Amino acid sequence: MNRFFMALAVSLLALASTGCVTRTITHFEDNEKSPVTALEVNKFFTVLGFYNKATHQFYLCQDTGNQLVCKLSCDGANDTVCPMGAASGNLTTTNVR
Repeated sequence: MNRFFMALAVSLLALASTGCVTRTITHFEDNEKSPVTALEVNKFFTVLGFYNKATHQFYLCQDTGNQLVCKLSCDGANDTVCPMGAASGNLTTTNVR
């Protein structure tokens, strides 16, 4: 019986640590004078419907001819952090000021 509860706890922990990430492009704009594209993306992370995290991300992309090479421009490395919100049950937090 003890092994059953241990296996159940490990299974629930493994299931709770999995999640789903979706990204949706909300806006893009090409620069007419140089091969640069600006992207706005909403990134949603959900774990079993109990924990949700949404991040509004901004990318600057270089057009190399056959592909776009994008770099996140609000990664915190340049003192800019992407707007983000999280919700779990009745608790909701955000870093938007």
